[in-house]
This record gives sequence, structure tokens and C-alpha cells, in this order.
Amino acid sequence: MTLAQSNEDYYNPVTAPVKANYEPVTPQINKFKTRRAETALSRINNIRIRNRLYFGIDGFLRTDKSAISNTFNGLIDTRTGAKSGYSVSLGWINQEKWALELEYARSPIHNILVINGDYPMEYKMENDKNNLALRMKRRLLFGRSNSSLRKSAFWIGAGAGIVPNSGKQKEYLKFEGYARQGRRPVLDTLFLTSDTHTSSKITSFADVTAEYVLKVAKAVDLSFYARKQWGFGTSLTTDMAYFVNKVQTQQSTIKADGSGMTFGISLRYVFAIGLHDGDPNHRK
Repeated sequence: MTLAQSNEDYYNPVTAPVKANYEPVTPQINKFKTRRAETALSRINNIRIRNRLYFGIDGFLRTDKSAISNTFNGLIDTRTGAKSGYSVSLGWINQEKWALELEYARSPIHNILVINGDYPMEYKMENDKNNLALRMKRRLLFGRSNSSLRKSAFWIGAGAGIVPNSGKQKEYLKFEGYARQGRRPVLDTLFLTSDTHTSSKITSFADVTAEYVLKVAKAVDLSFYARKQWGFGTSLTTDMAYFVNKVQTQQSTIKADGSGMTFGISLRYVFAIGLHDGDPNHRK
């Protein structure tokens, strides 16, 4: 028996397939963990909110115009004034569609007395600055966007409120001057008094709001808004009397009810949230 084989046969590898008609198999990757991560990410980005509560801090600029009954032939006048203010609010949002907001604001209603002349003088009088308002808001939905998702959006709203007044005197001013009438050689003594006080009753107002709410973090929103306000009842009154040689000849009144415009920014923190899937601890 011959056991030897040639060197050429020894070093030639076997290239024949192990099994006839063999087809390569492509490796399959287990995607269980990948799909689970994708599902969790999708859930976070598409959370459906049932309701939420927020606390807000506002800063704003408010304008209002008072009305004058008599200008003393152009001697006095009034104008539109602007004053900054701030407020705090507590809001409840349902289904990301409707919102109910309670706000307390420190915002003055004011009268402005302008005394005309070569060097005009201007005096600003303010009320007690307290306002309490309740507003209903509606989110504007466009296209087929999911209304239950918390996202940046436009809102409109309407509300009403009260202005508590103390009935106290706020300011008393006196002005004295001299003038010559016609060809008289004697100067006349002119005297003007101004007495400002708030109403002794609670007054009210109504307003409409347009705002854009920007979602800036998981639990933080930033709102930019404009508001038109109408006052009902006079909150601040300035009574003026005009004297010539100690004899009262005319009288006038400046009244303010708070009608005007407000432009502001609100920073809101979402401190409680309810989800449709029952997870109260997750915030988007």
C-alpha cells in the first residue's frame, strides 16, 4: 500500500461546496432594542396632554388715555400716557385647546395734567394700581396638527376684571400766575387748583388678548402678547378750578377708566401635567 502523495496534491485546498446548491445567508440583526428606543423617542416627542397647570410672571407696558371736560381756553390739557407694570398669573389648560387664567396685576390707571405755556409742565397722577382679571383663551389650530400636543402656537382670549379703589385723595396741586387782560395797567392774579382722588367704588373692565406662546423647555413657555382693554366706571378723577383775582371763573375734570393697550411678555412654568397615557410624571 502506498501512503505517500505528491507535494502538489498536499497543498491544494478543497474548494468544492460542502452542500450542493449552497446559497450564502445574510446575517440578521436583532432590532428589538433599536425599535424599543425609537418607540420611546416617538412617545416623548408626540405626547398627548390632557391638562396642565402653570404659574406665570409678566412684565408689560400699558398705555391709557383720560378725558378732559374743559381746557380753560387752551391753558390745560391731557394726553395719552404709558407706564410699565407687572403681574402674576395662575392658569389651567385643557386638551391644549382651552385655557382659563387668573391674574393679579400691579398696573396704574393715570391722569396726566398738562399746563400749556412757554415752558409746558406735565403732572402724572395714578390710582391704587390693583387689578384682578379672569380670562378664557383658545388656541388657534391650523391644518391637521394634533391639538393634544404641547407646542408653540397662537392663542386668542377675552376676559373681565375688577379694579379695587380706596376712595382716597392721591394728590393736591396749586399753581399761581399773573396776566394782563386788554389794556388794563393792573395785572390779574391767576390761581389753579388740582385735586386728584380715586373712586370709592369698585370699577370693572373687559379685554381681548392675542398672544404667541413659545415652548422653550420641558416645563417653560414664553408668551408675547398684545391686549386691548375697555374700562367701565371712573377709577381716577382730577377736579380743577380756575380763579381770577380770587374769584372762581371755570372748572374742569379729568377722568380715567383704564381704557387702553397693553404689550407684554410672560414667563410661565408648568408645575403640574396630566397625560392621556396616565403618566403624570412625564413632561414634554
